[in-house]
This record gives sequence, structure tokens and C-alpha cells, in this order.
Amino acid sequence: MNDDGPGKSGGGFFAGFIVGVLAGAALAYVIMQEEARDLIVGKAREAGNFAMDATGDLRANAQDLYERGKSVVDNARSNVNAAVDEGQSTATQLRDELSRQSQTLDS
Repeated sequence: MNDDGPGKSGGGFFAGFIVGVLAGAALAYVIMQEEARDLIVGKAREAGNFAMDATGDLRANAQDLYERGKSVVDNARSNVNAAVDEGQSTATQLRDELSRQSQTLDS
């Protein structure tokens, strides 16, 4: 006797359907992982480019601030040196004047 009646073929179809669904789900999962990975890699590149641009701007600003700070320090140093020279000159003049006055009193 043949047991391949209408009831038996339905079970085979259902098993094939389940296997197909599982294979499709596995393939979709793999493809989604690749797409997600590509998306993450793209976003990481964008973030890296943004960070590089930001650090470039910060470097330019830091260089500008350094130059301005150096200029301020150089000007201050120049002013202090001029004041010290003026003070030394005045002290020398006063010492010479006091020395002359002392000599005139002694004579």
C-alpha cells in the first residue's frame, strides 16, 4: 500500500516552509548585521572627521592665543626693562649729585 496520501504531503510542505523561514531569517540577520556594521562604520568616520575638524580649529585658536600671549609678555618685559634702566640711570645721577654735594661740604 501506498501511504503517500493527501494528509502526508501537507506535513512535508509545512516542514519545508519552516526550514525556508529559518533560512530566510538567518540570511536577513546576516545582511542586517552587515548593514548595521556599515552604518556604524560610516557614523564612526563622520565622528572622526568632526573630531579632526574640531581639533584643527582648536589648534589654530591655541596658536593664535600663544602668539598674542607671547606678544603681551614681550611688551611687558620691554616695559620692565625700560623701567629698570630708568631707575638705574636715576640712581646713578642721584649718587653722582650726592657725591658732588658731599665733596663741596667737605671742602
